Formats: sequence, structure tokens, C-alpha cells
Amino acid sequence: MKKTWLRAGAIATAAIAVTALGVPADAAAIRIAWQPTVLPLPPGAGAGTLTGSDGKGEYTGTFPVNGVTQVVSWRNGQPIVRGVPSGYDRVEANDENSSGVVAGTIDVDASMISRTYTLDASGYHIKDVPAGYDSVFGVAINTRGDVLGEAYKFGAAGAVVLWRADGSAPVVIPETTDISSARDLDDDGTILVNSGSGSALWKDGVLRKLSPSPSGWAAGYAIRGGVVVGSRSWGGDQAARWSTPDSTVGLEGGGIALSINKAGLTAGLVPTPSGPVIYGNGAVWRGTTPGQVRGPSGYSVFKTQVAADDGTLAGFASNNPQDTAGVPVIWRLTP
Repeated sequence: MKKTWLRAGAIATAAIAVTALGVPADAAAIRIAWQPTVLPLPPGAGAGTLTGSDGKGEYTGTFPVNGVTQVVSWRNGQPIVRGVPSGYDRVEANDENSSGVVAGTIDVDASMISRTYTLDASGYHIKDVPAGYDSVFGVAINTRGDVLGEAYKFGAAGAVVLWRADGSAPVVIPETTDISSARDLDDDGTILVNSGSGSALWKDGVLRKLSPSPSGWAAGYAIRGGVVVGSRSWGGDQAARWSTPDSTVGLEGGGIALSINKAGLTAGLVPTPSGPVIYGNGAVWRGTTPGQVRGPSGYSVFKTQVAADDGTLAGFASNNPQDTAGVPVIWRLTP
């Protein structure tokens, strides 16, 4: 699903059809650039970033509005401020599924207590904290509505938490040397986790480590349909893809891959070996074939962080390479 890295409006009508992979349906070899659209901010809003999409025209992210960090969604290109429930101080959106359900973290600043939430048409729904833990952070949500999070206890080890959509008791996976934190959640319930110096897949109690071979180091950041994308060490950081856990392939021109959609369209960033930050502007791949992303006029920095199921991309733009937020931007593949 997601993906936040620190992991959509309908494709415009065109002379040729475009698939969810971002490939022209009758001309897969044509190299067409994804074109940017800067979305309007709501009154009083500052810099933020888009972190999710329902793949049907809605985009969602985290933005400060009148000094309060909260969830903002764009529908038909217009912003909708989702508000903060009573008793809480700030809300961050980390993911959105195809039903338009948003998942993320909601905080009480004074007590430094965090909760995982989902947000749908009826409002916010706060997840229970597993017994023995103090705070939980929302990481991802899959198509069927399972929610992935991380639980912490002050001064003690944490845990990966899976709240299943059927309402059963949350699955708590204590963190060990093999499971150190949650990264993403696949539609079948497979969890992508950090594992030692790399990554692994957890499902129903079985852990399968991702091989970095043929590189010496690699890490996954997003999973969809069993395919993992991330980064590997290959003459510097290189965007990487696992179609199976056994070995990686590099994604040409990329430094890191951050998000993958149901058809294998992948969003990420190019490397900047000599720059002030490790990763630079946006990059995209159709499977393993690199595409082209154009930045919006007036901005030197643009980050593609979400690959939506309708073949669009989402993220932000700014003018400082070190920024982790800016104006909201979506990209459509249009000839």
C-alpha cells in the first residue's frame, strides 16, 4: 500500500488508454512523462506531503492548518480538512486504502501518548492499545482494512501490531533481533518488517528473510501483491525490487523505491551521491522499466512517494533539497 518514507485522481482523458501500471495500453514502449499538478492548499495551511490515495481520485496527507497538524484529503482537486477529534492535539496520515479509509497516528502532546486510528466517512476510530504497552503508531492499511502499527512501552522493547479487519484481538509480534519494526502491509496480511540489517516478511507466525543477493545489503520499504520494493547497496544506494524473497533486481536510475501499486507501478527517488541529501527528485518504474517524472514549474525539488492504483503518483514539491514537506503534487501519465 503505502508508503511512507522517513509509505489518486483519475488519469486525464487522452488519445490512448493508460493501464494502472502506467503503461499506454496499445503502446507500452512509448516513453511518456508523468506530468505534475500542484494541488491547492486549504486556507491557513503550510508545508506537508501526500502519503496515500484511494486510487479513485482522492489523495490524502498530513499538513499543518492554522498551526494544527492534521489530515487533509483532496477530492476533485479540492482540499478537505478532516479535523482533530476532541482530546487529541495532532493527527498524521500514513496510508489510505481503496475504500478511502485512512490510517495513521493521533497524539496527545502533553502526555506524549500516541494512538493508531482509522478515518472513514463516519469519522475517526481509535484502535485499542495492546495490553502491556503505552503507545501505538499507525503504519499502513491494506485493501481489506487490516491495519499495521507499532507498539511501545516506555523503557522497554516494542512490538509490531496487526489489527485485523474482522475485529478480532490484535496480533502482537514482540520485537527481537529478527523483527525490529514494521514497514508495510500486503493485501493478504503479509507484514514487511525490518530484520537485523535487512528486511523480512512475516505471515501467520512464519518469518522469511529477504535476500540482498547479489548485493551485500538491501532493505524493503513497501509491499504489494507479494512484490517488495526498496533499496540495495550497488555502487551506492540503488532502488531495488523483489518479486520473490530470494534475490533482488535493481531499478535503473533510482536510489530508493518507496511505493508500489497493485499493477507493479513503483514510485521512488533518484540518488544524489554528491548532494546535501542521499536521495533527490522523483523517479518511477513500470515494472522494472524506468519512466520519466517532470517537476512542477517554479520548484526545484519534487518527491514522488505514492504510486496510486489508477497509475498516478503523489508527493510534494519545494525548493530546498533537505525539505521533507512542501506543496502537494500529483502526477498523471498524459501524452
